[in-house]
Amino acid sequence: MSLTLDDLIRSGEATIDVDDVARWRADGSWSGRTLRQVLAAVAAEHPDRDALVGYRSDGEVTRWTYRDFDAAATSASAALSGLGVAAGDAVAVMLPNWVEYGALLFGINGLGAIYTGVPVAYGERQAEAILRRSGAKVLVVPRRWRSVEHLELARRLRDTLPALEQLVVVDDSDDDVAFDEQEHLWARLTGPDLGPATVAADPSGVCYLGFTSGTTGEPKGAMHTHETLMHSVEQLTEHLGASTFGDPMVQLVASPTGHHTGFVWGVLFTVHLAGTGVHVDRWDPVWGVEIIRKEGVTCFFGAPAFLQDMLRTDLADDPACPLRCLVVAGSSVPRSLPARASQAFGAYIAPAWGMTECSITISCTPEEPAAVLQTDGSVFDRSGARVVDADGNDIPPGETGELLVRGPSMFLGYYQRPDATTASFRPGGWFATGDTASLDEHGWVSLRGRSKDIIIRGGENIPVTDIETLIFDHPSVVNAAVVGVPDERLGERTCAVVTLAPGTELDLDRLCDFLSAAGLSKHYLPERLVVLDGLPMTQSGKVQKFKLREMVDETGPDEEGQRL
Repeated sequence: MSLTLDDLIRSGEATIDVDDVARWRADGSWSGRTLRQVLAAVAAEHPDRDALVGYRSDGEVTRWTYRDFDAAATSASAALSGLGVAAGDAVAVMLPNWVEYGALLFGINGLGAIYTGVPVAYGERQAEAILRRSGAKVLVVPRRWRSVEHLELARRLRDTLPALEQLVVVDDSDDDVAFDEQEHLWARLTGPDLGPATVAADPSGVCYLGFTSGTTGEPKGAMHTHETLMHSVEQLTEHLGASTFGDPMVQLVASPTGHHTGFVWGVLFTVHLAGTGVHVDRWDPVWGVEIIRKEGVTCFFGAPAFLQDMLRTDLADDPACPLRCLVVAGSSVPRSLPARASQAFGAYIAPAWGMTECSITISCTPEEPAAVLQTDGSVFDRSGARVVDADGNDIPPGETGELLVRGPSMFLGYYQRPDATTASFRPGGWFATGDTASLDEHGWVSLRGRSKDIIIRGGENIPVTDIETLIFDHPSVVNAAVVGVPDERLGERTCAVVTLAPGTELDLDRLCDFLSAAGLSKHYLPERLVVLDGLPMTQSGKVQKFKLREMVDETGPDEEGQRL
């Protein structure tokens, strides 16, 4: 496939034009570096510093210095080149957070090829959609992971996908691998004797297809270049200050690398800061805290659920906690969470907002007053944000509308989906995020939820995130979400769904009394309460509200009844 920036602009498929390119090159927003060049430069400057530390569930621990990392990426390029991968080809990686993932990312990049991630927890249907749309030539999998036989899954996919030519298995055993022209063991493909196979990749060429979750249809592949990815990484560093993350930064990478967060912030950001990425192949808060202490972890990126898990461990209130900064993004951040976590860990907690389409573009920063922590932060320099009404007009500060963003980290469009690209942009290059938000007089953004998550009760919009924040403050609540349930008279009513701490109970009346005492308007009180053992979550820590609505519909009115 040919996915150069010039080709996309000429065809009209790109979301930017030649004037944008000229401006961003002139002001330094686009640095002209490829991802592989960034790794090579850090390896030359800090060859003996730990780059990757991999903790596997089976007890294996692997350590790579930056010299090792750079050599492994070069070996990966040579191995993939030997399988016929060339510039413009797509390679899909479906692995847990193992050190081989990092080598593959930069190895693919070193060939001028295109990386796409398939979260290792995905099933066959989800993986098939990504592989078919991306046209991946090679798929890299573990032999098996947890209860899934990934080699068998990959073979079934290869039989139905004409573009998928090769399977590569990351494993130490030869068992069951065919070793023919279609199947290969990663350990046999790579080694120290393989020569370099890097090419002069185009920094403005597409190097990554980041697929959206696809909860409302087929996942869409957001096209990113080296420069759109690096711009966000560089801007977050500038926005918060490199020293905020530790010197050197040691990051616990628990968000799956197959997702955008794990890829950009777990891998690219760590390399950009010449830090150490400590990768865990599953999330367990007790195990995670053990590793945080052992490795002196200073930084963590993840959804609020990860942070809430850690608050229930003995790391909270430990004066020896090594954490220095936790960036919380991926879903709505309860407004009381940053202050609680900051006090518990002695670290700066930075609420942030981003999407696969633009990476993090908004975050809090220690340079601003503490009041910013009651919002999701300010917009990065050189990027922009607006909040508009249904007609696309800017609305007054403090009012809620649709969040639009633009800037040099924006994706170039959805791969082979010009219809979806066109539908997602407004005049002037503004991307319609699908999130509702308010923008105050300081320029701080406060997210109010996905537009599809808005509850409209009798014509009145219900502030979902405000209610969720207050519910999180209840001492019995471990996790919470608010969704709308259909109502014949009012259209929708508000339903609170919670999980509770062991040995505690909660009913609707007591919850509403608590929320009223906290100052929540009577009009916004939940009219139904559902208590579940656990909320449906993505692997990256987001509540799957579409599944939650289905579960609520199946339960019917709860035992405590409804306030009607």
